[in-house]
Amino acid sequence: MIKAVIFDMDGLMFDTEALAKEAWLQVGAKLGRPITEAHIARVRGSTPAASAAVFREIFGADFDYPKAKAMRNAMVEEVIDRQGVPIKRGLVGLLEQLDRHGLKAAVASSSPRRTVEKYLALAGVSRYFNCVVGAEDVTRSKPAPDAFLLAARRLQIPPEACLALEDSGNGLQGARRAGMKVICIPDIAPPSKECLSLASKVFPDLTYVFDWIMTQP
Repeated sequence: MIKAVIFDMDGLMFDTEALAKEAWLQVGAKLGRPITEAHIARVRGSTPAASAAVFREIFGADFDYPKAKAMRNAMVEEVIDRQGVPIKRGLVGLLEQLDRHGLKAAVASSSPRRTVEKYLALAGVSRYFNCVVGAEDVTRSKPAPDAFLLAARRLQIPPEACLALEDSGNGLQGARRAGMKVICIPDIAPPSKECLSLASKVFPDLTYVFDWIMTQP
């Protein structure tokens, strides 16, 4: 029986992956480094440390990842501060349904916790979440299970009674390694067929999730 739902953030709750992709492409142009969509896909859902390792593998050990990431973050934040955080279809309705039925909710994100908390507040949904796990809370990023397992511990719910919601292959792998059921809501870069096979269901958006939960024994 599902007792809690653990949400990814970027690309799952908020339509921020498209903003991040455009920002990375602009950063590459400004720095004279040909950052491509394929490079961006490799770091999607990873912690800053894991992303830094990937970019240095691609561009060399002298690649100034902190500078590049700061530029990317500033571009994304400028858009969000001006336009607000873009909420994915079905998020608020799903959170209201979970709350009415007494199911707990958490965020397990590879973004810094302060960013997660800022976006939740801007979207007006902070009150629905019992805990937030951010990049700095775990040593290993997705596809390791650490973020999911920590969220389950903080919720005091066994992993097998948790449902994870993810858009990325890294997230799907991490949730399954944590022993959780996982639903995939694909975003701008759909996971591979191999990763999609890990999902209990694949839905086009969050509006379908609660009805599926109600069918589970």
